Amino acid sequence: MKTLGFAWLVATLLPLQAAEYPPPRIVGTPPADAGRGLVRVNAKEIRHYDGDRTRPGYLVSRDNGETWSYEKAAPGYPLNYGGMSKEAPAFARNPRTGEFIRVQPIKDHVFLSRGGLDGEWVAATKDGRASDAWREQREDLLTIPGILRTPLFIDGGRRLVLPTHGNGTTMWLSDDGGLTWRRSKTTIKSPPHAVGGVHRGLRWQNIAVEATVVELRDGRLWALLRTSQDHHYESFSADRGETWSEGRPSRFAATLTMPTLGRLPDGRLLLLWTNQAALPELSTATGRGEDAFTNRDTLHAAISADDGLTWQGFREVGLDEHRARADYATWGGPQDRGNHQAEFLPLDDHRVLIAYGQHANHRRLAIMDTRWLVAKQRTGDFARGAGEWTHHTFLPVPRGHCSYHRRPAASVVAHPTRPGVQMLDIRLLDDLELTNPASSADYRSGGAAWNFPAGRSGALTLRFRLPAGSDGAHLSLMDQLFNACDRTAPDFAAYTLRLLPGAKLGTQTLKADADHELRMEWSGAEPGQTCVLTLDGRPAGSIECRRSTPNGLSYLHCIAAGGKPAPGIQLESTRVEVRR
Repeated sequence: MKTLGFAWLVATLLPLQAAEYPPPRIVGTPPADAGRGLVRVNAKEIRHYDGDRTRPGYLVSRDNGETWSYEKAAPGYPLNYGGMSKEAPAFARNPRTGEFIRVQPIKDHVFLSRGGLDGEWVAATKDGRASDAWREQREDLLTIPGILRTPLFIDGGRRLVLPTHGNGTTMWLSDDGGLTWRRSKTTIKSPPHAVGGVHRGLRWQNIAVEATVVELRDGRLWALLRTSQDHHYESFSADRGETWSEGRPSRFAATLTMPTLGRLPDGRLLLLWTNQAALPELSTATGRGEDAFTNRDTLHAAISADDGLTWQGFREVGLDEHRARADYATWGGPQDRGNHQAEFLPLDDHRVLIAYGQHANHRRLAIMDTRWLVAKQRTGDFARGAGEWTHHTFLPVPRGHCSYHRRPAASVVAHPTRPGVQMLDIRLLDDLELTNPASSADYRSGGAAWNFPAGRSGALTLRFRLPAGSDGAHLSLMDQLFNACDRTAPDFAAYTLRLLPGAKLGTQTLKADADHELRMEWSGAEPGQTCVLTLDGRPAGSIECRRSTPNGLSYLHCIAAGGKPAPGIQLESTRVEVRR
């Protein structure tokens, strides 16, 4: 018998490596802001409804998410009485009856299907009846107060849980499929934001809102909530939603953005959220309303196989292709914009359809293979530009609706001595439009940030140059996306070091106008653990972890140092390999 070679065994017996699975691909544009509106009709048909108030419609795919077209809803479908026209209703399917419940985000009624989405609809009345006269007798219909998220059937369909928020989150509960409702006994709250640390002003105060809920295997309910803090808050219920534990910070960093948590058919949990830090609050921020959102340029995904105890991924599902537009704040009209807000549904054993984003120019429908999330490596260079990097800064005068216009914070340039090699040039910019004396904003520090699969240990290799006259750059390994121009990023990094011509790493000296290769191999992401450095193949000392990161590391952040316009650093390529 012929002996099987090792290479044949590897190719035949090992599964395709996660790194080889393609990244998410865009297949359409939702007809309304994401977060609500996505619903599966059957094995092949999927719809995303709009919020049109006169003749509602939907984007529809009849090939399981690949191609899409727009249609108007059947005549018996309810009008969108509540919300705004850019907001879709939320749907949930009763696992016991196969029928649907529909709720609008605000000031609308609870509708129940009879014969599916294109059949007849009834509305819940204030006294618990099902009314088919909802067009003529709306004064009898139930309206649930607050701003509503998507209903969730739990306990095999015997109970409905509907998160609503005002000053905190209250769960509304129904045990008859949505006809009668009662409030939970507990309202979940989070603390208000306070001035301190890097913040000279107050954030818009959101006291635990936009909750997403999932039923855990042990019967408990787990809620994640949007807050004005630096993390989503979480709360648990052991009695099917009647009472909830006191809100506390979760492991997921986020600020003033919507999380979405759900279970996949194979039992794993999938979380979609925006793992991005806002710029520090300026002295002009009062907390009494929205000022300017600076942390909605991407959507992240993570997956858990043990009901939320550990997570993998922390990858960018969608990085807003318009994030560096000069007219970002006003392009397309004065509305919320960016990639936060999301909803998903499974397509098959491995793929999910994700709707994300606000504003017609920023919304997207994308198909993601969950195996891509658990990759252990990523490489990057600038041969095709800097599209994989966050590399913009802000003109700090609010425009449009809670936005700033933007400029590139780094630019792709040719390598000075190696033809065909492209580099990302990062420097402190000579541009006073990036400052605002009235608020003391100064966003002139050029920078860039790059995402990779999260790892509690691993190694990153960076090829770079420090141009003559450089004031250096701060290089940081982090667990969250910080804006390219955010000077506080090194203070929140797990590992950080300054690269400067003439400085030493261990016994190795950094040289100006020389190609260097730096390897950073981290053994863990908790204080006391270390990152071993190698410069151009030689030992270059180590640095200690400065900040606890329970999810491991998933970002490289690089920002120009110094206090005056000057060159910083030029990046050539990156390579990372992580271990769990």
